[in-house]
Amino acid sequence: MRIHSLSRILSLPIALTILALLYISYELGHQEMMIWILIPLIAATAVVIFQGQIDFWWNERNPVQLDQPIADWLMKYDPYYKSLDPELRKVYDSRLVMYMQGRAFASVGSEHHSVPDDLKAIISSNAIKLMMAKKDYLLGDMDRIFLYKHPFPSPRYQFLHTVETDIEDGVFIFSLEHLIPGMLNPEDHYNIAMHGYAEAYQRVFPREDFTFLDHVTWEQLEEVGHHSQDKILSTIGFNQTDIPTVAINHFFTHPSRFKKVLPIEYEKLKRQLGADQLDGL
Repeated sequence: MRIHSLSRILSLPIALTILALLYISYELGHQEMMIWILIPLIAATAVVIFQGQIDFWWNERNPVQLDQPIADWLMKYDPYYKSLDPELRKVYDSRLVMYMQGRAFASVGSEHHSVPDDLKAIISSNAIKLMMAKKDYLLGDMDRIFLYKHPFPSPRYQFLHTVETDIEDGVFIFSLEHLIPGMLNPEDHYNIAMHGYAEAYQRVFPREDFTFLDHVTWEQLEEVGHHSQDKILSTIGFNQTDIPTVAINHFFTHPSRFKKVLPIEYEKLKRQLGADQLDGL
């Protein structure tokens, strides 16, 4: 049987030990044994506090297999995933499962609702391909993903927008109305999920040097992605954004045109992000 949560397995003997000590102390009258209850109580507290780290450590060493329907979806709609050789795809699959397990997803409206695994995978796939060259593929402390059905305001930006990256609070917020089309049809729709992750990547890893993208023009980006600056801004709901974020986005969504229009930048991004497999797309 595959153990998915080591912390739960550890909790069982600890709980039984506590119950046994309580029984011996009160039912059998050996109250001097109560001093020993401190040991399992401390252990139980440690398991609760470090539950996420314990399960992450265990699952990294005992990878959970990606659900086949999710793998099938990625093979159909994600050229990047399809291009991976079998061994690298195993790494991708393992990281994708770990990312989905290690991050909190919530659908937000009048109240919070759970997010189905296939939607978690669609969103998480952006993070995994961006982080393939990184040991920290969880992207630092960016551990919560909130989903609205439509464009939303927020305390920080009190106007309607479709993507928000809050580094201080470790939060991504996306509009599903715009996220899904951008994932399924990047030719006609801008990928706001990769936009958010590209934005976070640059801030979580500030030593990563993307200054070689500063001279890229909006005209070149439009030639790569077939999305004008106005279209991108109207999609994300902001009156400005930075060129490196859009360039990183297009690097993954339109690699062949990126290589043709911006060959030098393409090669630098490929090395920096560990994305050699994009050459075949």
